[in-house]
Amino acid sequence: MYNHLCNKDSVAFWKAWKKRYCSQNVKSTGHLNGQVGDKNIWQVFTDHFKSLYQPNTPGADWSLGDNIDKLPASSSCEHTPAVEIETISTCIGSMKHHKTPGHDGITNEHIIYSTSSLLVHISLLFNACLRHGFVPNDYCFGVIVPLLKNKHGDASKLDMYRGITLSCTISKLFESVLSSVFEHWLITDDLQFGFKKHSIYSHALFKLKESVKYFVRKDSKVFCVSLDASKAHVPHMGYLLRIPH
Repeated sequence: MYNHLCNKDSVAFWKAWKKRYCSQNVKSTGHLNGQVGDKNIWQVFTDHFKSLYQPNTPGADWSLGDNIDKLPASSSCEHTPAVEIETISTCIGSMKHHKTPGHDGITNEHIIYSTSSLLVHISLLFNACLRHGFVPNDYCFGVIVPLLKNKHGDASKLDMYRGITLSCTISKLFESVLSSVFEHWLITDDLQFGFKKHSIYSHALFKLKESVKYFVRKDSKVFCVSLDASKAHVPHMGYLLRIPH
């Protein structure tokens, strides 16, 4: 931890801190929100996550999906970029070990330690997906696992849990390949700090803190607005509809 602190590596420092001082032996709770038994607890989590991932407006996703279908589709594949085997090999090289697999049980190690002949089949699959605009149904299937937010908190309260989705390994590799192929078109704003390489939450806090200090030194008023989007529904179809514009 001392070396991480001297190198000002906050991410590595807090990882080392949690590994040393935070409890690793967390027992599963026997009751949740007044419900007892594995089957009842499972149903509580199921109902909870179903309610979270529903649009605020009923039928909004279907309506946006209809608008997507009405967009003019190109019949030519001339401008569809090809997925090269080298690109797939590079993306496989960046895959991490010892990650939990999806519902199909295929781990990252299955892909990492596979023979080169598998890359050819993966390349054919990914190119077919791009040219036909279609992905296998398993790509859209994930397993939601509830994780305790605070190991020292009350494990019997539903609000103490957050869900993570375990997707199949091939679909995650496909997403990584798409990010590599279309990286020149995937441009983000400088004010976005989350879900970006070489950017963490402390950068956003630093910018906020320095901005407030600047206006305070100038004897000016500072107004801040905070938006809680912890339970916001992400309209993926709406994003797709805005891409052509």
